[in-house]
Amino acid sequence: MTGRGIICLLIAYLLGGICTGYYLVRIKAQVDIREHGSGGVGARNVGRILGKPGFVATLLGDALKGVLAIVLARKFGIADPAVALVLVAVIAGHIWPLPLHFRGGRGIATAIGAYLAYDYNLALLLLGITAVLMIFRRGFILSGLVAFLLLPLVAYVLGMPSHTIAALAGSSVIILFAHRERIRKAFAEVLPQKEA
Repeated sequence: MTGRGIICLLIAYLLGGICTGYYLVRIKAQVDIREHGSGGVGARNVGRILGKPGFVATLLGDALKGVLAIVLARKFGIADPAVALVLVAVIAGHIWPLPLHFRGGRGIATAIGAYLAYDYNLALLLLGITAVLMIFRRGFILSGLVAFLLLPLVAYVLGMPSHTIAALAGSSVIILFAHRERIRKAFAEVLPQKEA
């Protein structure tokens, strides 16, 4: 990877670490959002404290930094495989932000923004798969997580480049890891409890 590619990765990671919800709540309510509600810095938790305007601002802010990371990488003129790594880096930055001692969000809005800028078809596929899954199971978040898991496979079937598929797979792994507690609770609800 070239020096410009490394710089773009670093910028993407640091950009991802600017967690919109954390700073909004700090400014508006003078509290640490991570000590309230679900403990996350995402739009849903921010909405519990700042209402709908906070929810929308956080959602847009987190998505925008995903867009910005990809746009900046392309402005730098780095190769597409390196841009695909930038996609993963901005999501990782949001989940494990350096300024917040690696306690960030769960990456969904940032991923959607990055997918949209990288190839808008990826964002459309993700939302489409989520919508189809919601027909069979209620719950936007769980359907969305399964959609993240399926997206690399769909990209492979559609013949997308290997570096794109690898970036999607990497993004899916870290997003699913960030949601591990929610996934564990979902399985606990579905699977029968063992008798004592």
